[in-house]
Amino acid sequence: MKINLKSTLGEIVSLYPNTASIMNKYKIDYCCGGNNTLENALMEKSLNTEKAISELETKVEESKFDNITDWNKESLSKIVDYILDMHHTFMKDALEEINILMFKILKVNYNTNGESLLVIHNLFGQLKTELEEHLVKEEENLFPLIKEYELNDSEAAKNYIFKFIAETESEHDKAGDLFKELETATNDFTPPENACASYIRTFKLLDALEKDTFNHIHMENSILFPRI
Repeated sequence: MKINLKSTLGEIVSLYPNTASIMNKYKIDYCCGGNNTLENALMEKSLNTEKAISELETKVEESKFDNITDWNKESLSKIVDYILDMHHTFMKDALEEINILMFKILKVNYNTNGESLLVIHNLFGQLKTELEEHLVKEEENLFPLIKEYELNDSEAAKNYIFKFIAETESEHDKAGDLFKELETATNDFTPPENACASYIRTFKLLDALEKDTFNHIHMENSILFPRI
C-alpha cells in the first residue's frame, strides 16, 4: 500500500491509526497540524522522505490484520463517547498522578536539580490548568451540544457548535505548544542519570500524556469536527 505524499497527516492517521507511532517518532504534528500534507511535514522536518515513507507504509501493511474502527462511518455520539471513555479518563488520571509526583521530585531534588525542575514544574502547571479547563468545556458544553445536534439537526445549532469548535481548536494549539516546551525542558522526557523511581515515573507519564493528548486532538480536529 502506497502512501500519497499529498495526503494530509490527519487523513493518514484516520485511515491507519498505527501510523501515529511513526509520526510520534519523528515529532510530526498530526493533531494540531493535521491539515498539513505529509510532503510538507517531511520537508519541514528535513527528514529522509524515502525512509519515513517506507516506515509508514510498513505500518499501513500491518494494519491489514488489525480490527480498525472507521470513525468516519460511526455516529457523532459514538465518537464523543469514545473520546470521553478513552482520552478524558486517561487525561484526568495522568494529570492527578503527575501533579503529586511533580511536587515530590521537586522537593527531593531541589538542591541538586532545582533550576531545571522549576521550569518543568511551571510548564506542567500551565498545561494542567489548560487541559482541565478544556475537559470541563468539552464535557459541559461542546459534547452535549454535539449529541443534541445529532438528534435535532438545525443550522442554528450547528453555528453555535462552530463557536465552541473554534475555541477548542485554539486550546488544542496552546496545549501542543506547552508539550513542545516540556519536550525541550525534559530532553524529550529523558530522566537524568541515577534518577529515582518517582522521577522516572513522572517523565514516563508526561510522555504518555503527550502521546494520548495528540491522539485525543487528532480524533477531534481530523474526525469529529470535520464531520460536523
